[in-house]
Amino acid sequence: MECLIKFADEILSYRLPPQATIYGRDGCEESLRLREWAVFSGLDVEYLTLDVDYDLMEYVTVAPHARKFPSIVVDGETIGDCNDFMTWLYFMGSDRDDKG
Repeated sequence: MECLIKFADEILSYRLPPQATIYGRDGCEESLRLREWAVFSGLDVEYLTLDVDYDLMEYVTVAPHARKFPSIVVDGETIGDCNDFMTWLYFMGSDRDDKG
């Protein structure tokens, strides 16, 4: 009996979820909202808290144009705040629809 799917094809077709890092702060509802949306969207999320996991100088190097908290970085690309992330999700979703 012959296997219809080759093991190598199965392994090569597997994709890990996008890696996301959220730079948030304690007590920030917007940070929590961004985290919930990122998890809901299927991203592998790392949530960092200001003054616990990172400091303001690191934040400035990661998101130099940020004017507020939080910021999200997906697969090394700085996306921005929650509104920027929602826009990014919309366009990423339409790109997937066009390809599939």
